[in-house]
Amino acid sequence: MYTLVRVRPHGQGRYCWTGHIYDVSAGGMRFELDQSLDPGTQIDVRAMLPGAHHITFNATGRIVRLHDDDDVSGPARMGMVFDEFRHGTDEDRLSQYLSDVGLKAA
Repeated sequence: MYTLVRVRPHGQGRYCWTGHIYDVSAGGMRFELDQSLDPGTQIDVRAMLPGAHHITFNATGRIVRLHDDDDVSGPARMGMVFDEFRHGTDEDRLSQYLSDVGLKAA
């Protein structure tokens, strides 16, 4: 299903990149953007997860790795860890979503 993520440099007022999520867990996610971000880059994300009810959450984190693909001309895939959620309800919504789809880690 389509998974939208909006990304901005940490603390900026406007989300400047849009991409797609590949994997998400309680601790982080793997996603793609048209622009590669360096490991260590602090970012804010607003993610919309698919399902019967669209679930949105906001988090701050950092890029921890780039995923090398043979096709360097396409979107850049990267992994991030969540450092904090904007509100406690953001973390609760993500946790409930993961539980509902059976992906919650033990």
